[in-house]
Amino acid sequence: MKKLMLIMALFIVAPVVKSQENLYLVPERANMGINVAVQIAKQLKERGYDKIAVVYMNTSDLCALTAASLVASLKTLGIEAYYLKGADPDLPSKIRSLGANWIYLAYFGERPHEEVQRALNQDLRTLASGFERANLIVHPPILDHGLLAGALADDKIGEFLSKSNIKGFTVQQGKVEMVSVKVKGLELIVEPEPQPKKGTPKTPTKKRTR
Repeated sequence: MKKLMLIMALFIVAPVVKSQENLYLVPERANMGINVAVQIAKQLKERGYDKIAVVYMNTSDLCALTAASLVASLKTLGIEAYYLKGADPDLPSKIRSLGANWIYLAYFGERPHEEVQRALNQDLRTLASGFERANLIVHPPILDHGLLAGALADDKIGEFLSKSNIKGFTVQQGKVEMVSVKVKGLELIVEPEPQPKKGTPKTPTKKRTR
């Protein structure tokens, strides 16, 4: 009976695995993303960050998993955090209603570069329409793969990012490092983020005035 149930389960699961759109959503890659998320959560805790809205790329299962892992890790460490699906025109109002101090952009999920750039640009434009400036934290691939730099070609996004307070993470030999990002025209200036002396970095996201 047990063997029969196991065979039936394999037949049921097999088509799901075969039809999985994101072929990179396998344990080895998923575990890597989860490990990075845990490291990032620890650094954000050590640096006093709180009330973080994690926005993830809507077409990537791996991004959704990474965002959920990051939010779960943050909450375990006592940090107020939420996750929101991208490609939502109501993102600014949802973020505002949550009272979030920081917006974490979780994009990539090993999807094609063009797809990720479109999704990132779309959500940055949405944020720019709702906020004059914002406190942003970007996921490692956004910096490592030139996606944030690529978004600067859009004038509206470039203006929004130049006014925003941007932090990010890079991964070097499996180790996560926090950086500070400044926008100068069409260039990014990325520098190591020093450990804060005291206090919590609270610079409220500013609502766009019309």
